[in-house]
Amino acid sequence: MKFGINNYEPNFYKSSSEIIQSFSSQLLRLKEQHIINIYTMWDKINEEWNDDAPIILEFTAFNLEVCNYKLEELALSINLINIHQEIEKYDFEEFGKFEYEWRKRPEEVLKFNRATIIGMEIIEYKFESTLIASQSVTEEISQTTSNWILNGIGFITSKGYFSICNGLDTNRISHFREEGDYLRYIKVF
Repeated sequence: MKFGINNYEPNFYKSSSEIIQSFSSQLLRLKEQHIINIYTMWDKINEEWNDDAPIILEFTAFNLEVCNYKLEELALSINLINIHQEIEKYDFEEFGKFEYEWRKRPEEVLKFNRATIIGMEIIEYKFESTLIASQSVTEEISQTTSNWILNGIGFITSKGYFSICNGLDTNRISHFREEGDYLRYIKVF
């Protein structure tokens, strides 16, 4: 159980190739499907969206659950979450009480309600790091390395584009396709 959700133990993928290998046939089933609803976990006490928890996209074929976790990890799952089942309550002495429920995201649903999925892509982000100090290897100081890491998943629809991306270890919903040398898009269909 993750995030207090019964039976939710998703696989967190670290590369686009892992996602394509594991999910391509299921994701291809979404072509020409309509988005029925988008659900997020809602904190009933603080009246806010829990952006750490998965986002559920409801389609006729199945529910797709998307969750960005660590900087380079993305979980995709199908029908693991029952939105009608109660989410476990938490009571942490230092953080307080948390009580959650699944709610439709009206601002996202209004725009994309009944939108048809035309295309889908996996989004990668170019992560660069520079070594600023080293006790053992002085010639590597100031050397920059880069690699591509998972950043999210994007949907091209009949009503526009949206993506569920990594917002620094949380889920971020964006309504436009970002461009730049630091992003690349791997077409699923």
